[in-house]
Amino acid sequence: MKRWRWIIGIAAGGLLIFGIGRWACGRDRKLLVEVDTVQRRTLRPFITETAVIRPVVEVPISPDVSGEVVQIYVKEGDTVRTGQLLFTIRPDNYKMALLQMQAALEEARAQYASAQATLAQQEASFVQESLAYERAKRLYEGRALSDAEWDAARLRYQIARAQRQSAENSVRAAFHRIRSMEANLTRARIDYERTSVYASMDGVITRLSVRVGQRVVGVGQMAGTESIRIADLSRFLVETQVSENDVVRLRVGDSVSIEIQAYPELKLRGFVQQIGYSSGKTAQSEAASAISGEQVSTYLIRIGIDTSQYDRKKYPLRPEMSALVRIYYDKREGVLTLPLQSVVLRKGEEVVYEVLNGLALERKVRSGVADDKFVEVEGDIKEGSVVITGPYDVLQEQLADSTPVQIQPRL
Repeated sequence: MKRWRWIIGIAAGGLLIFGIGRWACGRDRKLLVEVDTVQRRTLRPFITETAVIRPVVEVPISPDVSGEVVQIYVKEGDTVRTGQLLFTIRPDNYKMALLQMQAALEEARAQYASAQATLAQQEASFVQESLAYERAKRLYEGRALSDAEWDAARLRYQIARAQRQSAENSVRAAFHRIRSMEANLTRARIDYERTSVYASMDGVITRLSVRVGQRVVGVGQMAGTESIRIADLSRFLVETQVSENDVVRLRVGDSVSIEIQAYPELKLRGFVQQIGYSSGKTAQSEAASAISGEQVSTYLIRIGIDTSQYDRKKYPLRPEMSALVRIYYDKREGVLTLPLQSVVLRKGEEVVYEVLNGLALERKVRSGVADDKFVEVEGDIKEGSVVITGPYDVLQEQLADSTPVQIQPRL
């Protein structure tokens, strides 16, 4: 029995000594951390957005009249000149309407001639009745004509005058009918001529949306069918959408860095050319956004491309290519900066950890503008201080005020 007591006592003592040793080692263990120095730098904060390449001048071509496409004379990629024939629409109906308007005009002219002849007759009749009326008036005043005969003469005069007035009105109506028919004939002739669609500018066919046999709608009816798009490929711009939170920071002339997805090695420079003042939302889309809870509006930004050092033959741009743009909206010189990853949240406040005498000391800061690597800070930190930048799990989860740390040597 005493033997077992001695064994249990020795085992308990060993466990106690082992626990004390592990506790002491835990206290002496230091976290390996990565550090950087607080420095003053020049920051250029920017907004990053996806964008689309578009020609500066791009014109959609829609026919003025409706009908079936019977012939197409160009294809995508063709270079065209102003006035060049692009495609034709079946002209049969428009030619028939033109012939009908020509016949209607000739009929109106014949009616006008007939109305003039009738007016001449009524003029002669009115002159004759006027003379008879004057003679009857003198005879009646001389008591040589009865009341019945005077009334008959006066009635014939009034009828002749009314008939002359009616004939004059008929001539005027026939004249205006001719003018109307002439206008209709002009319209029919224009519609007939518009069955041939021509290029409105010099450029390259970037989109051909119609096929032979397809029926198209003219711009006189609704919006019309966009059939062909012509673009000037000598000049391009970049279009992007920026949220309402970012658009207020931008100004016309802000510098832009442009990366074309098709040419990763190509870096273009640009500048903000135009800032949209309307989000482009309709009342219906705004109502739908309100219902769905999506309240953020975006605004169209147009960016000019600086092509002074751009090799167009080596890097030919095409409409609707994808791009990534960085719009630099500010420049801060000589501001106190830290690496972005060194600023962490503790209890809702921004803090950094300064390394001092082997301890990580918590310092409260306020972050400002940032670029892709560094952030402006103010608060309990000074230039030249050494702050912890990583590793991520140590910085985010393990560090606390006065934690013992060891700076990891840089490779």
